[in-house]
Amino acid sequence: MPDSAIDLGQYSVFVPPDPFEDHVGPFYYRITGDPRQADSVHCVLPTHDRHGNYAGGVHGGLTLAFADYALCLVAGRAADGGTNSAFAVTVSIAVEFLDAGRLGPPLEASGEPLQVTGRLAFARGRITQEGRVIALWSGVCRHVARDKAMARKQEAASTPPPAVQAVPPGFDLLAGASIYSRHIGPSYARTESDGATLVQPTLPHMCNSGGALHGGYMMSFADSAVTRAAALVTGKATSTVAFAAEFLSAGTPTAPVTTRVEVPRHGKALAFVRGLLEQEGRKLLSYSSTIRLRERR
Repeated sequence: MPDSAIDLGQYSVFVPPDPFEDHVGPFYYRITGDPRQADSVHCVLPTHDRHGNYAGGVHGGLTLAFADYALCLVAGRAADGGTNSAFAVTVSIAVEFLDAGRLGPPLEASGEPLQVTGRLAFARGRITQEGRVIALWSGVCRHVARDKAMARKQEAASTPPPAVQAVPPGFDLLAGASIYSRHIGPSYARTESDGATLVQPTLPHMCNSGGALHGGYMMSFADSAVTRAAALVTGKATSTVAFAAEFLSAGTPTAPVTTRVEVPRHGKALAFVRGLLEQEGRKLLSYSSTIRLRERR
């Protein structure tokens, strides 16, 4: 579907509300036909200045968040037949960046459910902009009954988060972070001999509708971390070529998240990066990325 034909009045936003998607979006979707068939779910994300990277294009973290959204919609609706009775949680996802996105035109996503089992759903798809393929994605979701997920959210809400989340000493505020990264929230960095460590206090708008940290938020933070670490090690301008992540456990908006990023190998044009996102010693996200390197202008 070309973006010029999009009438957002024919689309829906997620119900119940999703804080992270509302903060960086809104994200829209429409289901036509059998949700177990390919391309029956169509997702749209209008782009704005707040989605920008250093180069003035769409930030890779936003593309990852949109891929996560599309995966959960395509796989989740295939699992529950389009009834919205299942809550889809990403288990793993891989995204390949094929072209740069521009600010202004909307991003679109659609996909193909591959397999649905009693607990898992597998899907793959693409993100386009003005007919160009921006990225390819594939992943696995775990689907649970929505009423159970909402009950867990209510239980977690009974424990109020601390008023102040302290940043460890030795970390400097990334005052020059990209527009998109600053829109999500302040982050702090410490340079390492082979990469960097980043810390970010968590806020309520970083959560999904179930009250846990949103997968798209965690990948947005991780994408900012890998490009920052690769830039510090190589001294070059960086952009994400490929990103893969495994979700290990759920995070909460009660304590800062920390990620240690390593750059074990790099050449003239590419850097290979890996990292681990943690919260209070609990491992949340394991990820790896291939980064394109260019001379700074």
